[in-house]
Amino acid sequence: MKKSHRMQILVDLAKRKEDSAAQQLARDKAKVQSDMQKLNELKDYAGQYESERNLLGLSAYLTTNYQHFVDRVQQAIVQQELAVGRAEQQADMSMRGWLQTRSKTKSMDWLKDKSHKAELAIEAQQEQRQNDEFAMRRFLENTR
Repeated sequence: MKKSHRMQILVDLAKRKEDSAAQQLARDKAKVQSDMQKLNELKDYAGQYESERNLLGLSAYLTTNYQHFVDRVQQAIVQQELAVGRAEQQADMSMRGWLQTRSKTKSMDWLKDKSHKAELAIEAQQEQRQNDEFAMRRFLENTR
């Protein structure tokens, strides 16, 4: 088996790893988007309740309960912001991992191509030698 054929097997394995890393990156980016959407929904929800409190004119007891509820929503917002941060960090790690696997795949593919070109050059040299040898034999036969 030629070196370039053996290298192709390694390139194929590297491409599979790259594809797997790309899929993980896509999942992580989708998680960031989902977490961001949840955060925006929580912020909208908190904003609606804050504006409604001002319009309702609640009693002191209801105002306290309402404020506790708004505080819990604010805590949920903080927690969701932390979740978004973690998801973004994971997506960044996945991006770096994908870039590394992509770089390895490109390097291996370049080496495979280089090996293939070297093999073609050797084959061309061998073919030229055979042609030269054949021409020399024919020349010698014709001169006899």
